Amino acid sequence: MSPKDVRTLASVWSTSNGFGGLRLLLALAVVASHSFPLGFGEENLGLSLCRGQTDVGTLAVCGFFVISGLLITRSAFRLSPVRFFWHRALRILPGFWFALAVTAMGFAPLVATIEKMPNGEFWNHAAGPWAYLSSNWSVGIHQPGISGLLGTVPFRGVFNGSLWSLSYESLCYVGVALLAAFGVLRRARWAVLLLTSFLFGALVMEAITYPLFRAPTYALNRGSLDMPFLGNIFAGYLLALCFMFALGALAELYREYLPMNTALAVVCAVAFLLSARYGCFSVIGLPAYAYLLLWAAMRAPIPLRKIGKKSDYSYGIYIFAFPIQQLLSAANFTRWGFLPYFLLSAVTAGVMAVISWHLIESPALRLKKAWSTEMPPEHENRDTVTVAKVESPALRG
Repeated sequence: MSPKDVRTLASVWSTSNGFGGLRLLLALAVVASHSFPLGFGEENLGLSLCRGQTDVGTLAVCGFFVISGLLITRSAFRLSPVRFFWHRALRILPGFWFALAVTAMGFAPLVATIEKMPNGEFWNHAAGPWAYLSSNWSVGIHQPGISGLLGTVPFRGVFNGSLWSLSYESLCYVGVALLAAFGVLRRARWAVLLLTSFLFGALVMEAITYPLFRAPTYALNRGSLDMPFLGNIFAGYLLALCFMFALGALAELYREYLPMNTALAVVCAVAFLLSARYGCFSVIGLPAYAYLLLWAAMRAPIPLRKIGKKSDYSYGIYIFAFPIQQLLSAANFTRWGFLPYFLLSAVTAGVMAVISWHLIESPALRLKKAWSTEMPPEHENRDTVTVAKVESPALRG
């Protein structure tokens, strides 16, 4: 077989891909996984099956970071650092702020009514809705609760536990912007490979400290750093998420060398399943999972390729589902069991996602045209994608 016959990511890439469908699936996977601890006080979906190494929600978040790593790296090639951060802020912050406002001024008063808290006590509480908004306006969440509510639900005191990952994704954005600004992405992509190898080595060192290499995806008790705007960044979470983001970035940087074929996908699927069940998932299963996501996006059937092309609801589902599930749990909608609770959570979150997209997110994205979208001349030899496609979000759970 000649090199020209080898199908690579570069040769099969198309703006008509399955990333939109994958993001929607990953967002719903987060809702399904969270349904167990939020509704019934049980562990996340799949945790025992994977013997504590990972779960469905964690995999969904890691999947978002892989997709984000690829698409955001493509975006960094096209844009100046100022425009890059402007685009990222427009994609993340308006929806985020809308979710905060709806939670504080809509969901929380409903919970207060359910839990029979007097209006005066709710609104005048030191950690009330106004404090919630002022404390959490950046992507770093410094006040998870509101007025001491959610004391009777299985997962107590936290209104939106999904927002934590936005800090880590934002930190990855900063990293990509710096690499682009210093010309690393164009002229020294080997440095990204070296960085990814370092992260992989750290995961290996973590894995060998566990019996049968069954390290959890997020290494525990590794310390944290309180960063401006981003809040508390935990080292154990940062390692895995940066690694997955870096794998996506590498896929973009070395796309002319990355083979895309079914045989390799089957090998990765087997490696993923065996490591998830028997051990060494963080060093075998995570890279295999990253490849499977890219392969699935390129091989997605045509109907699935249309998902998210015009309207991307995955971000809205992700940021609204958690407070909705807490509200439903407080109102005892869990009494009918998992499936009705999950479906009601997903549908309600979907409705809020539609409202958020059309009312807040999409109008905000139109502001990206405030400056020229001219592509740097040295990037013109790479195949391009539409701005709307590149700037789609990747979530975080």
